[in-house]
Amino acid sequence: MKLRNLTFGTALLALFLQGCALTHPPLPDLKPIENKVDLRTDWRRGVDGGFGESSERFSIIPKGEHIYFTTQTGVVYKLRKDTGSRIDSFNTELDVSTGIAMSEEAIYLGTYDAELASVSLKDKTVLWKKLLTSEILSEPAQAANKLAVQTADGWLSLLNANTGDTLWRIKEDLPALTVRGTSSPIIQSGKVIAGFSSGKIKAFGLLNGEEQWSFEVGKPTGRYEIERLSDVDGRLVVKDGVVYATAYNGTVSAVNLSNGRLLWQRSIPSSLSVALQDDTVVVVDLESRVIALNALNGSELWNQTALQNRDLSSPVFLGDHVAVIDRAGYVSLLNKQNGEVDARKLADLNLAPGSRMVSDGQQLFILTRNEQVTALTY
Repeated sequence: MKLRNLTFGTALLALFLQGCALTHPPLPDLKPIENKVDLRTDWRRGVDGGFGESSERFSIIPKGEHIYFTTQTGVVYKLRKDTGSRIDSFNTELDVSTGIAMSEEAIYLGTYDAELASVSLKDKTVLWKKLLTSEILSEPAQAANKLAVQTADGWLSLLNANTGDTLWRIKEDLPALTVRGTSSPIIQSGKVIAGFSSGKIKAFGLLNGEEQWSFEVGKPTGRYEIERLSDVDGRLVVKDGVVYATAYNGTVSAVNLSNGRLLWQRSIPSSLSVALQDDTVVVVDLESRVIALNALNGSELWNQTALQNRDLSSPVFLGDHVAVIDRAGYVSLLNKQNGEVDARKLADLNLAPGSRMVSDGQQLFILTRNEQVTALTY
């Protein structure tokens, strides 16, 4: 039986959000543009199984000339970047709920059955499975022969990547009402950094799990529980000793990795991950406004509202542009310098919110819920 360790309030919200997903309001019209760059489709490939509730939870790992990913039905793919040709695929026969983490020898993935599994890339067999306390809704982090993983009930666990043995675990209390999902933890500089439904990001010692610092990105405010949502669900980004995080109905914050001190903060609520390139941070807020900030001090560089209310997914840098995809399947390229829409391309039709995009700098790879993988370039 699948584990569904949700509070009553969380279950109500899940039903509410599910109802919203089935009755999306019409999207506002897009203003016609003349493409300034030639955004084109390199290839599109159908895959077995799709990406469940939201492909935003799934990961694409570019490595050398290939990309690696898995689908909800547990099929692992290795495709060529340039052509999309399938180099390899195999079925783990797991009910997969997240994207993968990857080492040289294995991939690691989570399931709705609360299991974290290690699968050999060479033998294509399950090396070990570890039963955790609840379903896994974000991909694990892998580094230093260790795995960090969060579960839907608020536990953060560190495991031995070779054996699956638990090295330590901690529990963060959940609010009465949360958004369904969790942030993906990060292992860096001898720390495990994670965001929680409480609106906090915390750092723990890699060796012993001792809390080293805590910072509140989203502060619950309002009379009703739905107004007090402050989940940190977007992927954390760490660069040059700084942690960048967003919170639902909260802020965008830059926090010192070593001590948790706030460097800057902007009142921009978001449930998505930020994109970071050089000294520019880009965030999509809850109304799909795309905002670029100076990564050093948080000052606003530009604010693009032409895609407002089009249910954008997390932004990604592609070359000198910022790529976003909307619910109708249109990818827009925004000029990094001024935010102007330089190009638009229909990547796929009739998408639900939550398509995952990953860029290797040259190509843009997109996972969509209609069992497609698409590569774009310009």
